[in-house]
Amino acid sequence: MIVHAPETLVESGPDLIIPRSSTSFQDSDEALGRLFSDITLMARRMGDVPISMVSLLRTTMGNVGRSGPGPIRERGFPRSQWWMLPGQTQAMRSDLDFSLCEASLDRAGALTEIEDLQLHAPYAASMIREAMPDVRFYASVAFGNAGGQYLGTLCLFDHKPRQLNQAQREMHALLARQLASQLDSWQELVRLQRLALTDCLTGVGNRRAFDQHLKHEWSRHLRHSAPLSLLMIDVNRFKQYNDAHGHQAGDAALARLGELLPMPLRSSDFVARYGGDEFAVILPDTPVEGAQVVSERIQGALARASWPLQALRVSIGVATLPADGIGDFHTLMARADEAMYAAKRRT
Repeated sequence: MIVHAPETLVESGPDLIIPRSSTSFQDSDEALGRLFSDITLMARRMGDVPISMVSLLRTTMGNVGRSGPGPIRERGFPRSQWWMLPGQTQAMRSDLDFSLCEASLDRAGALTEIEDLQLHAPYAASMIREAMPDVRFYASVAFGNAGGQYLGTLCLFDHKPRQLNQAQREMHALLARQLASQLDSWQELVRLQRLALTDCLTGVGNRRAFDQHLKHEWSRHLRHSAPLSLLMIDVNRFKQYNDAHGHQAGDAALARLGELLPMPLRSSDFVARYGGDEFAVILPDTPVEGAQVVSERIQGALARASWPLQALRVSIGVATLPADGIGDFHTLMARADEAMYAAKRRT
């Protein structure tokens, strides 16, 4: 089977794969959700097709894209897909990780077009055939950013063999370029938002981020009747450390502490610098026994770690709102604070 491009013919690529099921797109950034919904809806209408889709590289902390030397030739990196199906006006997200549209990756900006997937040899063994056996036509444009990162593909599907006309091909490529530009802007916004919520010395969350995260987890605790635990952490004798080694050395020690505190934690846990030499750890879905275990793990990690001059030791207070407990996040903070000061008195 031949893959058609606006100016040339190239051999077809690997399997085209789609997820068996998808879930409603949910993202903390509403602007990104609107972007995918708008672009996929426009692509579907422009191409006069029932199904459109964005396949996007998926990384952590809101980043998209993957950079590498030379041309865009990415293989096997995790992706997410956002589907616009008939009758929908909001994109649907697949959480499954399928490498879709590999045929497009070496040809960023050009259109890959397959008139009839049933005559396309790799299609016979691909998951798209099992999930959507009546899909026949496929077209995609791979897009990247100005920095040479491959971001993903914008795709069209139809239930009948066909070709796009030249105007549709040009519009599809234009939409892909617009999507790449919008993603660049969104990434920059995410970067600035992250900076505003990050403590510049330690790299963990700042007080503002802590307040936001604790309120969010407290609300989730109420909705789902899930236990919520909080650790308040204070460095022992930090004033004496600064007096002995100087404030720059103290800053270096706090930065090291910021590196070590997240290590024993789960990805769902949250670390923040509460102020000065105080830190806090939010532990969602964690009963008091689990919080005590985390506290012990933190103490063990700090004791085993290497330090710039001398090791820091900390006092940790543990407080928990049980699944059926009554109390607000102010109560949780007060209890953790009291437990932390009680631990300091024992040192």
